[in-house]
Amino acid sequence: MLFAAAMAAPEQVVVHRASEAPVIDGHLDEGVWRTAPAYGSFERFQPVDGGAPPGTTEVRFLQDDKHLYVGVRVSGADYPIRAHVTPREDINIDDQIGIYLDTFLDGISGYIFYFNALGIQQDIRHNAGDWNVAWDTLLRSRGQLTEDGYTLEVALPWRSLKFPAGDDGQTWGLLVTRKIPGEGAKYGWPKQERNAPRIFQTANHLTQVRPPPRGSGWEIIPAITANTPLPAPEGRKPLDIVRPSLDARFGITPDVGLAATLNPDFSQVESDISDIRLNARFAYAFPERRPFFLDGIDWFLDGNDTLYTRSMNAPLYGVKISGREGPASIGALHVLDRAPLPSFNEAATPGFGEDDVAGALASSTLARARVDAFDGGFAGITLADKRLLGGGGTHQLGGVDLEVPMGDRWVGSAALQHAFTGDRETSLWGTRQTGRVVRASGVGTGAGVYFATNSPGYRNELGYTTQSDRTDGGGWLDHTFTPAAGLVDTVTPNAWVDLVEEGNGDRFRTAGSGLEVRLNGVHLLATSAWVQTYRERGALVDGYGAGGSYAGNLGAAVDVALSTSAGRVVDYLRLEPALQSNSSATLTLRPTAGIQTATTLTLNTFDPATGPRQTSLLARSRVNVQLSRALGARWVLDGSRRTDRDPRLYNALLLTWLTNPGTAIWLGGSVVNGESGYEGSLFAKATLLLRP
Repeated sequence: MLFAAAMAAPEQVVVHRASEAPVIDGHLDEGVWRTAPAYGSFERFQPVDGGAPPGTTEVRFLQDDKHLYVGVRVSGADYPIRAHVTPREDINIDDQIGIYLDTFLDGISGYIFYFNALGIQQDIRHNAGDWNVAWDTLLRSRGQLTEDGYTLEVALPWRSLKFPAGDDGQTWGLLVTRKIPGEGAKYGWPKQERNAPRIFQTANHLTQVRPPPRGSGWEIIPAITANTPLPAPEGRKPLDIVRPSLDARFGITPDVGLAATLNPDFSQVESDISDIRLNARFAYAFPERRPFFLDGIDWFLDGNDTLYTRSMNAPLYGVKISGREGPASIGALHVLDRAPLPSFNEAATPGFGEDDVAGALASSTLARARVDAFDGGFAGITLADKRLLGGGGTHQLGGVDLEVPMGDRWVGSAALQHAFTGDRETSLWGTRQTGRVVRASGVGTGAGVYFATNSPGYRNELGYTTQSDRTDGGGWLDHTFTPAAGLVDTVTPNAWVDLVEEGNGDRFRTAGSGLEVRLNGVHLLATSAWVQTYRERGALVDGYGAGGSYAGNLGAAVDVALSTSAGRVVDYLRLEPALQSNSSATLTLRPTAGIQTATTLTLNTFDPATGPRQTSLLARSRVNVQLSRALGARWVLDGSRRTDRDPRLYNALLLTWLTNPGTAIWLGGSVVNGESGYEGSLFAKATLLLRP
């Protein structure tokens, strides 16, 4: 490991075998916990370095044939503990304990589990700097508030983790964090570094870990959905659309697993936010929300951005295999799409257009292999294939990428792709090259330079907006100052340059600078200004702009986020200057421990030199009512209006009973009033996680 001599020797933490399984109720009152040593010497690393947390934090570890157990006791806290009854994952506003496990002791990848003081869970996969916050697994946890803190018990099944084969006493990497949101502070054992690119490289050692020498076995999740449109089509009875589906996972080895889905239904997934952009040149990149694609997504991501899973619109089935064996990892994905979307296309490059995909099925396949290398880095290869069944077109792509750590905060990466796209009449070859060198921001100087070049024939049909015949480049520089004392925690001035050159002569160039200031741990102020040059289809426009933002926590019950920007841009339709402004405000309220509301208002204006002035307005509210750990309700109201479109109003209500990420019942309905009139749906869905 690079610079290992300069790092403190990792503390050795022994996992003792439990004589009996503790009851996971959050009390830590079983005698078996007294047989486990207490560990924990925490030190602050956010928002600034230095200092121990209030009171005492004790962490204990036990194990048996089925679980790894973690017990935590926080005592002597001289501040109010924040603990809300929230939906699973939604605990960032609360006091938290974080458990980080590097099961392969490679310093690159691992599992991260956060728990609030009531034991509500958040789980994350971390892989080479990528945080997969949508990863879910099965575990049990409970917490209890005490007079001066809280206690926490966790039972983590071995079947929920990947790890090396063998039970002769493994050693895993271990970090533990404690978060105090009222201070905006986070403490680590061992001490961590803000925004470190390889968080596990400073981990302690969890020793004598003895998981069973087998794979996780079967996980089977049958589901059934009943869905009826509103108003119901003539002759169709309510709830006469019943759709069964099946998800299945099989742990081939302790660290390699197979997953499949048949006829999946994602009706319980929250709707996408309305696209209200004015003067948009490119398509909108929607975030992935569907469980099948999110589970294990980190095994499929590469330095070429090959995979944009929203390009797979309506899977009839999907299958994937992922995991690792020693230093090598693999990921393979195949999906049959019954309603493929047309691909983004510019500069007359061939792709799968609307006429091509109409009525067609699309077969999409991606395979990736990666090997750990360069003392904390990796080298990988990706192959992709997409074809419209019936001879509508084919696309193949192959690429390599690597990442090389260069010191404690420096990372270099490079990638190369070759692609072929063709149909009955045309064929096209293309390449893409990228490179990047970054020093992570947050401590001292942060910096980065990058470039990406797409040849005239380059396409990526499994990706996002892959424009051909284009070169991007730029860089940024910042420096974080930490005043010795007072209200200000950190001050970070920054500057950046971005350049885009297209083969048809179009270009975009921008240079700017800004300042970020963090106050009292929970308030972040930012301001920036920039100048730009646009060249679009022969027209040349000089632009400029400025903006500012605030994000802060006003006590336990109120969060506020504000942003505004304005400037001069190019009108892509009329090829003339235009004035543009964008403002947004989000208010989050938590009036009780189980209720949370978040409301966002967004106002955009666009004023061309000769065309009519346009405005767009979005109002979106999301209300969560959590009646218990399992039972909750969510209401979403999304209203949007644009000058050039009819108003749109979306209403959705969802009732959820969820005991774990695989066993749940959803009851819901939605109504949309828009350009096509009134339409909606009612649905019910139930899933059951089986672990035979």
